Amino acid sequence: MSGNVVVDKMVQSLEILVKIVLLNGIWLLFTVLGLGVLGFFPATAALLAVIRKWLMVGMETSILKTFAGSYKKEFMKANLYGFMIVFYAWVLYVNYQYMLTASGWLQFLLVVGFIATSTLFLLTVTFLFPSLVHFELSFLENLKFSFLLGVTKFYLAISVGIGLAIIYHSFLFIPGIMVWFLPSAIGFIVMALTFQGLKRVPSSVHSPI
Repeated sequence: MSGNVVVDKMVQSLEILVKIVLLNGIWLLFTVLGLGVLGFFPATAALLAVIRKWLMVGMETSILKTFAGSYKKEFMKANLYGFMIVFYAWVLYVNYQYMLTASGWLQFLLVVGFIATSTLFLLTVTFLFPSLVHFELSFLENLKFSFLLGVTKFYLAISVGIGLAIIYHSFLFIPGIMVWFLPSAIGFIVMALTFQGLKRVPSSVHSPI
């Protein structure tokens, strides 16, 4: 009896690994189909949508159907958010370079401003794409929601940062294995942790499961 249980657990574990690898492959395919730059952010949103559905109803859901549906639905929003993130990150980088050339009280004020804006930026970005696939909100409403969630649930964002650091160091030690699981592993960390904050919001604004 115990032997059958062990075999069943091994089979279930293998099925989960296969689905994770498949999700990575679909993510890569749709990123390429979007010519890389235009495909990366919608594919990432779709990956999170699949993981969200796994968390809510289990891993029996159709990966390709859920992925393709979310990719098409969120294509424009995901790209707009993505390019906004890249642009704002560039602005922060330029400000950082300018901050290094300043001195005295000016540098102090620039450092304080840089830390404050960078922190709010990271908190908002942490929840931005999970919120996109979980809620039925307008473009600006989702930005507002992500900002509020980041500020009020900052401890979840910190947990995401710790999880990503663990994945990064795991990749350094076993890159040959982690490369097959990297997008999904990152997605699981981000979605599973931010989901703890998302699920407490009234269900009237949830996306369909």
